[in-house]
Amino acid sequence: MPETRTAAASSARIYSFEPFHFANNLTPETRDKLKTIFSHWSDSAKAEALVREIIDQEPDTLGVRIVAYRFYFYRRRSLEAADWALACLDWLSRRLKLPADWRQVGPEMADFSHWHAYTRLWLQSLTAYAYNLARLGRQEESLAALAKVEELDPLGNLGAPRLRQVFTRPARDAGMVFPKEYENWRAPCAMDEGCLEEA
Repeated sequence: MPETRTAAASSARIYSFEPFHFANNLTPETRDKLKTIFSHWSDSAKAEALVREIIDQEPDTLGVRIVAYRFYFYRRRSLEAADWALACLDWLSRRLKLPADWRQVGPEMADFSHWHAYTRLWLQSLTAYAYNLARLGRQEESLAALAKVEELDPLGNLGAPRLRQVFTRPARDAGMVFPKEYENWRAPCAMDEGCLEEA
């Protein structure tokens, strides 16, 4: 019986989350364009042009910002993906009446402990930002963002402690681990953007 109650609660939670799913907050025209993007996935220039069209049509829509993030993330263009993760964070911060600077957000400013759509998406966006900074080798910024997620999600529901282990352990993992002193390492290149140079 406990398993049944848990499953029912989980289903209800997911159902109540559905109205906030980004795909349900896109216009039919935009959803059709998403299908076209997937059908042209192997043509990078064509797919990106379609993404830019969607962005230009509905720039202040959370769903569109998530589409842009996912496109650049799966293209492994981490610089643009990080920017779009911040764009999602900005949209959510305004709705939640949180400070524009994520560093100034504290646990008392919103209910981050429950499965509320916007607060969970806020934490996911900051985690995504940290993840992409890690891919870019920007260790200090990435770990600072991850520390904020851990502060607001002390139970680790979004897996921030595990990400920290992946980012900082000696062996490389999926191109995300920060360089160690004994490694001859260069910052990775973002697709079509050339190598990034740290100041």
